[in-house]
Amino acid sequence: MRTVIKFFVVLMFAGLLAACTTTGSKSTSADTGQSESAQYQEPNYYLDFDDIMLPKEIDYVNDGSYRLDNAKFKASIMKFKGRVEILELVQFFINNMAKDNWTLISNNKASDSHILNFEKFNKSCVIQVDDNFATATTTIFAVEVKETETKPKQ
Repeated sequence: MRTVIKFFVVLMFAGLLAACTTTGSKSTSADTGQSESAQYQEPNYYLDFDDIMLPKEIDYVNDGSYRLDNAKFKASIMKFKGRVEILELVQFFINNMAKDNWTLISNNKASDSHILNFEKFNKSCVIQVDDNFATATTTIFAVEVKETETKPKQ
């Protein structure tokens, strides 16, 4: 009788150990499922200019935004709002503008506003980030001078 009880105790212990192993592997597969869904999150994007990256956390505001594109230049005023940390947003623009070969000319802070000034060969960009109650308002002023062929006057 004792050997039967010992056999059942060992069998239960083995079953309990197997159950713990199965539970651990299920949580691991759930973790990988979460990381796979994290890979499909909405990426950062470009809007009017293909070298001014915008974070996915701020939303475009049509009111007050403007775009002009003609043969000589392209200009745009883009407005955005979103719930973000101001310093993280400013750092996002500094890092990503550098990646897109912009040169930071100035970084100014005045009370609740950060103003970043960038330049490129034929482009200029000013990014103003205002800290409003619970939201950040971002305004981007960008201008690109297009190269035109000079035609001789007759």
